[in-house]
Amino acid sequence: MRSHLRSRKIFLILTKFTPHLIGLIYIIYTASLALEFCYVHRLPLYYVAIDEILLVTDQYYGIPLNVYNLFLLHLTVIGILIFSYTYYYVKYHKKNTTIVH
Repeated sequence: MRSHLRSRKIFLILTKFTPHLIGLIYIIYTASLALEFCYVHRLPLYYVAIDEILLVTDQYYGIPLNVYNLFLLHLTVIGILIFSYTYYYVKYHKKNTTIVH
């Protein structure tokens, strides 16, 4: 009985603060555009936006995937963004290491 009440309290706390956290992330994203963050530093914020779109689409329209395949879809999205992040970081922050004789 106590574990059920504890689970319910945790669920209520998460339900109460999750919208505020998502709103804060959207504000940070808007600020990143206004403060002209570079593309590399905006990529994690893009992931949050894409993930939210996937979750809202699944909630209202239902993506015809089981839980495992939906998880794989999330992993694919984050994998693409991690690859993009690494590519742009190396491309724009790579130091010149050539030796001039």
